[in-house]
Amino acid sequence: MRTLTHEHFRRWLAVYDKASEENDPQASADLFAEDARYYENPFDELMIGRDAIYEYWNKGAHTLKDKISCHEILAIKENMGIASWRCRFTVIESGKRLALDCLFVVEFNGAGLCQTFREWWHIRENITT
Repeated sequence: MRTLTHEHFRRWLAVYDKASEENDPQASADLFAEDARYYENPFDELMIGRDAIYEYWNKGAHTLKDKISCHEILAIKENMGIASWRCRFTVIESGKRLALDCLFVVEFNGAGLCQTFREWWHIRENITT
């Protein structure tokens, strides 16, 4: 894939949404290249590789439930897409309902898989829906 298309990015985000909502760490990991770099936020340790990404998503699958998410594509340039992503979920241990508002910067490799994923997010607690 030389240039990212709107349709490819839309499909990638739709699979990301579904994998999140269904707590499917394998479907999530499959979106990423074997040697992908995943920055959950600028201050946390970088995750490298599909196995690390799988473990990260697997942990969330066991601690979060009742997820709903949506996204909006903001920009596409060459092999990079930028999107707004929102998610609401319940933390199983505490029962707290939380909302995330995120910005994704996603760079794709030639095979159409995510090579570099950068995320910035803000969390809001005690939401009602």
